[in-house]
Formats: sequence, structure tokens, C-alpha cells
Amino acid sequence: MATARGARAVDHTAMPSSATGAGQDPRSLLVAIAGGHAVKHVFVSGLFVILPELKASLGLSNAGLGTIATARSVVGGLANAPSGFLADRYRRHFSPMLVAILVFIGVFQFALSRSVGVIDATVWASALAVLFTAWHPPAIGVLSQVFSDRRGLAIALHGTGASIGETLGPLIAGALLLAMSWQSVLQVAIVPATIAALIVWVMTRNYEIESIPTSVSGYLRSSTRLVRTPQILAVLFVAGTFGAGQSAVFVFLPVYVREDLGQSTLTVGLYVALAQGVGIAAQPVMGYLLDRVGRRVVIVPALLTLGVALLGMYAAGEGLFFLIALAVAGAFLFSTTAMLVTVACDIAGDGVQATTVSLVYSALALFAGLGPLFAGFVADEFSVRAVFLYSGSLTTAAGLLALGIRMRAA
Repeated sequence: MATARGARAVDHTAMPSSATGAGQDPRSLLVAIAGGHAVKHVFVSGLFVILPELKASLGLSNAGLGTIATARSVVGGLANAPSGFLADRYRRHFSPMLVAILVFIGVFQFALSRSVGVIDATVWASALAVLFTAWHPPAIGVLSQVFSDRRGLAIALHGTGASIGETLGPLIAGALLLAMSWQSVLQVAIVPATIAALIVWVMTRNYEIESIPTSVSGYLRSSTRLVRTPQILAVLFVAGTFGAGQSAVFVFLPVYVREDLGQSTLTVGLYVALAQGVGIAAQPVMGYLLDRVGRRVVIVPALLTLGVALLGMYAAGEGLFFLIALAVAGAFLFSTTAMLVTVACDIAGDGVQATTVSLVYSALALFAGLGPLFAGFVADEFSVRAVFLYSGSLTTAAGLLALGIRMRAA
């Protein structure tokens, strides 16, 4: 494994020898994986719009809703460890991995629709979180290996797929909720999930990627080396602090718009779509700048701007200034994750890309699990609006912490 001090040199003139396209253009691989990521995030973001309806249907408090979100994040975070090992060990099977994830997302959303209490809702929501997070190690691991000389841009474009899905998901869910129950919306999701899985399968099945022959003990040794690297630890801590603030916004922004501002489900979708839509244009720009001008000079201002924007949402409360602050925050809510993953992959070097991705998303998920839990208590004790103050403070702290990280450019 290449460490921060002994990283293997990257060949900028050719594709890595471990990737052979079997006659396919590598760009088609990027399109397929980013497209599948978009579909996955249609379901992720649509679920956030459904949460206020689920909350009302099951008679949950804000703390109860935060508990479900915490369970989802913790379970999803723990699942990242084995998914990172499997994605590296069986990298050549990345295509059926991604296909299975999309299919089972549809199946478990159907199961969630049958929930009648907080326990089964938590179980099925947690199962979905495992699938949502399991996508990243095989997908980003392959892209990071194939596009090693343009890693920042490739991972950012993968994130752009997420932003597209995060924009469409709330609009679709919000519109469907005007005519259907939240249970029915979750049940029909199995159809587009299956169609998307078939498309990804057709576009990726012939692309050959060499697996990394390693044992469980070898994986544990590699993971141990990674988490003992001070730079990796610093990136994980920044990612976790940012993730705690990010997840609280995702969970309670729909609740705030639906309950405090008294808006319809469609308007809730529009608010969430506004936050994510800005990221469609922002992520490729961030990825390009990341490769061209360096890591720290892009990541630190992004985190600090996001923190200020979230604090602005708390100060404004509603109206035009609230929407402006929400749009500014949206430019960095997803792009920052992709940038932190890129930095971690730089530090780790080749050979453990999926493992590195799983570590970053584990930190995000575990810290993000605590974010909604504490935010739920904040919302019950003070107000849902106070969650923006809480999230803005965490994100600003993450930006200040990132100032001290030595970030090696690809």
C-alpha cells in the first residue's frame, strides 16, 4: 500500500494497466456509474421529503425522527467496512454489485412502505442506508483507479450524478405525495430501480477491472495502516464533523418547511431541490479546481462558506434571504463530500481506493448518525429552525480544522 510518504507515482499519460475497457470508451463507464448514482439519490432525497409524512403517520416527535435517522447512519456506517473490503477484493465484479444495490433499494423501499411502527420503520430505513452507502466503495473505487490522473474531476462528476438525483427526487416525491400516500410512493419505486439496474448492467458488464487479491487479515492490516496515518485521521475527523451538520440539514429542512412554514409537500420538494440543484453546476467546477489549483485552497473556503450559509438560513428564517442562503449552501452540501474523498484517495495511494472510500463514508455516516439525534433534541428543546444554527456551527468548525491538514495533490 502506498502511504502519504511513499505514494506510488501516477502515470498521467495512460490508463492504469489494471483497467481494460474491452473495446469500451472509459467515458461510458463514467456515464453509467454517475447515472446510476443519480438514480440512487432520487430515492435518497425523495425519502427525506417523505419523512414528515411518515413522522405524522407514526406519531413521532422530532427526537423520534432523529433516532430513526441516527440508526440509519450508524448501521450504514458500520456496513461501509465490509463493503470496502468486498469492493477491493472483488473489484472485477463491480458491475453486478452496483446492479444488485439498485434492485434491492427498490425492494427495501417497498418493505419500508409496510411499516406500522417506529421499530420496523427503523429496521427497513437502516437496511436502505446500508445499500445507499454500499454504492460508494465499488463505484468510486473503480473511477478513482481508472481516472487516476483526473481523480478530482471524475469523483466530482460522480457527485454531480448525486446532485441531479437529489434535485429530481424531492420534486418527484413531492408531486406524487399530492396524489398518493407515502406508502404508495415507496411501493412504485421498485419499477424505476429495476429499470436503472438493467441499464447499468448493459453499460458496465463488459468493462474489465482487475481485482486485488487480498485476505481479510490483509484488508485489516491495510485499514489499520490507513487509520494510523495522521493525514487520513485528520480527513476522517473533518469529514465526520461536516457530515454531522450535513445530515441534520437533510433530515430537518423538510420538517421545517412542512411544519414551521406550513408549506405543501410539493413546496417542500422545491426547497430541497433548490439546495441540490445548485450542486449540479458546482460539483464539476469544484472538481476541476481541485485538480488545477490544489486541494486545501478549494476545500477550506467551501466548508467555511457552507457554514456561513447555514447560519444565514437560521438568521433569515424565511423569505428571499432564506432561499438565497439555501442556494449557497446547496453548492457545497454534496461537492464537499466528493472533495474530501478525493483527498483521502490521494493520501492512501493506489491499491486500496475502495477501502479508503469506505473509511471516509464510515466516518461520514457514524458522525452523521449523531448529527440528527442531537439536532432532534435541539428542535424539541428550542425550535426546528435552531437546527440550522447547530449545523452551521459544526460545518464552520470543520472548515477551521481542515486548515491544518497537509493535502497532497494528485
